[in-house]
Amino acid sequence: MTTKSQKPGVGRKIFIVLMLIIVLVVFGGVVFMQQFIAKKKAEFAQNMPESVSQVTAMKVQPQEWTPMLSAVGSIRPNQGAMLSSQIGGTVSRVLVKSGERVEKGQLLVELDSSVERASLRATEAQLPSVRATLQRYRNLIASKSASQMELDNAQAAYDQLVANIESLKESIKRRQIYAPFSGVAGIVNVNVGQYINVGTDIVRVEDQSIMKIRFTLPQTDLEHIFVGQKVTAQVDALAGQTFPAKISAIEPAVDRATGLINLEAIVEEGQQKLLSGMFARLNVALTTEKNQIIVPQIAVTYTMYGETVYVLQPLSDEDKAMVTKMAEQNPSLDVNKMFRAKQVEVKTLDRSGIYAQLGKGVKIGDLIVTGGLQRLTNNALVSLSDQEAVGVTAPANVNKL
Repeated sequence: MTTKSQKPGVGRKIFIVLMLIIVLVVFGGVVFMQQFIAKKKAEFAQNMPESVSQVTAMKVQPQEWTPMLSAVGSIRPNQGAMLSSQIGGTVSRVLVKSGERVEKGQLLVELDSSVERASLRATEAQLPSVRATLQRYRNLIASKSASQMELDNAQAAYDQLVANIESLKESIKRRQIYAPFSGVAGIVNVNVGQYINVGTDIVRVEDQSIMKIRFTLPQTDLEHIFVGQKVTAQVDALAGQTFPAKISAIEPAVDRATGLINLEAIVEEGQQKLLSGMFARLNVALTTEKNQIIVPQIAVTYTMYGETVYVLQPLSDEDKAMVTKMAEQNPSLDVNKMFRAKQVEVKTLDRSGIYAQLGKGVKIGDLIVTGGLQRLTNNALVSLSDQEAVGVTAPANVNKL
């Protein structure tokens, strides 16, 4: 009985051992295959030619750089006013047309003044009699036939009548709207027969012979600005156009509420294209700096770790040998246009338009990458393209109007 019970146990042990051997063989085969595949991949990667990126580049040249102070302002005319009446009344005459050129002192709109004119005629009719009475008392006082009191009363009556006449004339004049200066009339807002109240807008008159720009700057920039300083202005309504101007006045006090200082500039050219109320973006030119490193902003990579630029460096002897072998397989490669792109840290001092002023990292004569930066990495092998460097020239502005 003991012998029969041991035979099945030995068979199971042999089966288990065989299964373990099979599992170990399979596992070893899998490990071997993975190592074999990894080795082949490494050999393929080692023998595979290095990828080459096409880039455009420019040589850094010493340039002049004019720092700018940016501001936003509004256009205003040399003189401009919305005319209104000082008293209420009915419009009797409109003597100006919308958009018409008017001269200083020209009558534009008149309110009904028939009552005042009638009163003026009645008062003026009394003037000869009162004047004659005054002259009579003057003659009588000379011959001592009248008292000084009677002469004084006659003089007072005459002066009062003259004052009444002047008052009526001024009352009539207040009902007449004159151009305060020469300029262009805007849209007339009233019609004949319309009753207007005090302060009703009638018509705007603007002297556009000189156009000015009112803007503000922080008081910390006060030491950099002066009367006569050059300013360039741009307005959204006239895209692509720049208007040169000069600072004409600086407010002698700083606004306590904002800490800003008000300035005014006079537009020197193209003022006939501007309208008052337009918003303008201004750049105030500071002292020009010589021999500065100026590069397109597109060449500078801005990240949270800093600013970098790719500088092209000549190939080493080892790289030249490798590139020569690559050129044998790919005749389109030009060994003389192959470089290594080294990523260097830079410091941007100022920006204007499409350009940036650098303070360190790049020196005059360096060849920097301006295009093809998307897949570029440090020490990458690159081929210099014959195309024009990207970002060197500003794109043409299109007038939206």
